[in-house]
Amino acid sequence: MREIKFRVWHKADEKMYEVYGFAQNKWFLKGKQFPMPNGAVVIMQYTGLTDKNGKEIYEGDIVESNNCDYQRTAGHLDDEIIVGEVEYSCGVWGLKEANGQLHDLYISLVNDEEAEVIGNIYENPELLEWKE
Repeated sequence: MREIKFRVWHKADEKMYEVYGFAQNKWFLKGKQFPMPNGAVVIMQYTGLTDKNGKEIYEGDIVESNNCDYQRTAGHLDDEIIVGEVEYSCGVWGLKEANGQLHDLYISLVNDEEAEVIGNIYENPELLEWKE
């Protein structure tokens, strides 16, 4: 069974925090208790997956991966490199490209052992200029 973990983007602080617990609008971040009004943070869930460096992959992360579509390339390994945002859709964790195409994140990681988290949508929005 995968570990259930969360992190939050604190809008006012413009910082990412690991969540150690929460109850009744109070968040426990790095051993401190923060009263949070609704909408003060954006919650992101851990996918249960890691990239090539062992870095945990969360919702909102930006991942660079080889498309590895062997049918499209007739078995050649020179596929296109895609950069996308991790999101949950249709029952799976996906990697959403600029054109809206959603790739299964698990399949991307299995097929490309070089897949890597290169940032997230809050601290590195420039990596996904198409979102603006």
